[in-house]
Amino acid sequence: MKKEVSITNLSKRILNRRKFLGLASFTVSEILSSLDKNKLYAKKTNNLIEEYRTFRDGHVFCKNNQVFVSAFKAMRFSKPVHNDLYKEIRIFHTECPDFTFGTDYEEYFRALDYKKADLVFQGPVEPALQSKFSFTDENVKTGAVYCYWIASSTGEPEGPLPVKVRDPDVWWTFEKVKAKIDFLKNAYPDYIQVQQIGFTANRRSITAIKAGQAEKCIALIGAVHAGEAGPELIMYVLKKLLEKHKDLLKKVSVIAIPSANPDMRDKLAFGNPWYIRRNANLVDINRNFPTDWEKTEQNYGYSTDDPQGYTYRGQYPASESETTAIMNYIKQTKPAALFSFHFLASIAGGTLLGSKDAVNDKGYVNLCYKIARPYWKGMNLNEPKKEEIVFYCTAGSLPTWGYKSLGIPAFDVEDPFDPADWAQCAKDHTDTSLLQKYQQLQFQGFTSLLTSIGS
Repeated sequence: MKKEVSITNLSKRILNRRKFLGLASFTVSEILSSLDKNKLYAKKTNNLIEEYRTFRDGHVFCKNNQVFVSAFKAMRFSKPVHNDLYKEIRIFHTECPDFTFGTDYEEYFRALDYKKADLVFQGPVEPALQSKFSFTDENVKTGAVYCYWIASSTGEPEGPLPVKVRDPDVWWTFEKVKAKIDFLKNAYPDYIQVQQIGFTANRRSITAIKAGQAEKCIALIGAVHAGEAGPELIMYVLKKLLEKHKDLLKKVSVIAIPSANPDMRDKLAFGNPWYIRRNANLVDINRNFPTDWEKTEQNYGYSTDDPQGYTYRGQYPASESETTAIMNYIKQTKPAALFSFHFLASIAGGTLLGSKDAVNDKGYVNLCYKIARPYWKGMNLNEPKKEEIVFYCTAGSLPTWGYKSLGIPAFDVEDPFDPADWAQCAKDHTDTSLLQKYQQLQFQGFTSLLTSIGS
């Protein structure tokens, strides 16, 4: 015989399950009498629409002066019974003119309220796979910072989703750098060698390019820090040398790694508004080289042994694939000097930083100045008081590794000498005019240096 279950006992069981499942708002009689599970589910979750976000995994990026916003249905509201909730999509945005690159970070956007933003779209959007909703905003200004929210017809929106509309001619993407390299390879096959020297943390290829026919060479390395200078300057220098000075490249070649940290460089190129320094593993590549590893450095309010810090050196020396790719290539090519481009927002000027450990090594210091002086002379900046190597670079940096492991002049290329230029690019206000100025200055500087080395 089947054992009879009393309504009282059944009610107790349901009450216990109700507590576990978070169904406290329903009575036992409602649960027992409901024959439509979807109706019950809808009644339960509709009560929560105003308390829960109806979207998840919001994403925003810019490309070709357009902003793309997307998000997925929240799992809680993914059942067909809630389709009416997504018949209309709302998009809010607000411009953030006081956001300051290098000063403000993600916390700036957390304080923003969509209720004070502009409703820029409200209407139907056809989802991909009944789950992902996307919107394209073409009414944006190059150089402006925005914050977006995406919402269904009711309920709290997903956001804030911050983005900066960066000029693609000032911030080059991974694909654009590859296209520039391919162009030079095809245009100058007798002078160009391209080599894949490794992979990034996210398995992008790290590409090296050699321009010239001589074994003697200098090395140019870009975007070790994602928010700083690199490919936009280096590729211009190589192109102009090939156009105008093949004679020099027969005497002294230029080897280059235009973008050593393309994972995070792309994140900035596609609109991340705040400064990014580290690689995708959150390691500062310029503290990861195997030199004086036991020494903890403290700069900018961070410690190199702190995984949360922006100067974190990594778990062990040369732990990062980007670091080992650079090291192996430099050891293979044996350059006479090494320049690693830094400062901010695609611009680097005439300031040269060397390893602080070398400051009392007179022979090495003299060798560094032998390289630096023709470089400055070619740039013709007429700033004799500023034409001084600052021996500042720390343990684990590329210049310190270049000094201690290879004995070659190795520099971080930093600040512009011009205060107005400094202020413009430091706030990520670099435009094509400013970029072109420093592309030409760097070309002049390296033309002079190659002439000096080759003579």
